[in-house]
Amino acid sequence: MIPSFFQDWVANQGNRRSQFVLLLFRIANYVHRLPRATRWIGLPYLAFYELVVIWILGIELSYKASVGPALRLFHGVATVIHQSVIIGRNCTLRHSTTIGMRKEGEPVPTLGDHVDIGAHSVIMGPIEIGNHVTIGAGSILLQNVPDCSTVAGNPARILHISENEKMHQQ
Repeated sequence: MIPSFFQDWVANQGNRRSQFVLLLFRIANYVHRLPRATRWIGLPYLAFYELVVIWILGIELSYKASVGPALRLFHGVATVIHQSVIIGRNCTLRHSTTIGMRKEGEPVPTLGDHVDIGAHSVIMGPIEIGNHVTIGAGSILLQNVPDCSTVAGNPARILHISENEKMHQQ
C-alpha cells in the first residue's frame, strides 16, 4: 500500500484532488483486503470512503478494484470503475471514463501497464487491453487491443500499432 501511495502521489503531482482521492482509495483497498475476521474494524472507514469519494466527489472508483501503482486521475468526475476491474501500472484515466461489464455477470476488462484513456471513453466486456495503449477520447471499446496500439472511435478500432515501442519493450 505505501509504495503504491507514493507512486500515485508523484504521478498526480500538482493535482491535490486526485492525490487525496487515491490516498483514500489505497487505504480503503487495504482495509478491504484485511482478513475477513478483522475487516469489520475498517467498515466505518469504507463507509466514509464511499460517502466522500463516490457520493460527494462523484468518482466511482471501487475500493475492491485491483489498481496498479502510479495511477493518474485527471478530473475524475463521472469516472466509473467496476469493482472487478484490473488496472495495470502507470495508467491514466480522464473524466467520464467508464470501465465495466456489458451484461450482468459478464467478466470485466483487464488493462495492461501504461494505458492512457481519453475523456468520455467507455470500455466494456470481457476484453484485455495490452501494454502501452492509447485510447482516444469518446471511444467505445468492446474488443481486445494488442500492445503498443492507438485506438479510437465508436466502435473503437486500431488506428496505429507502434513497432518502435514493441522493440523497446523486449
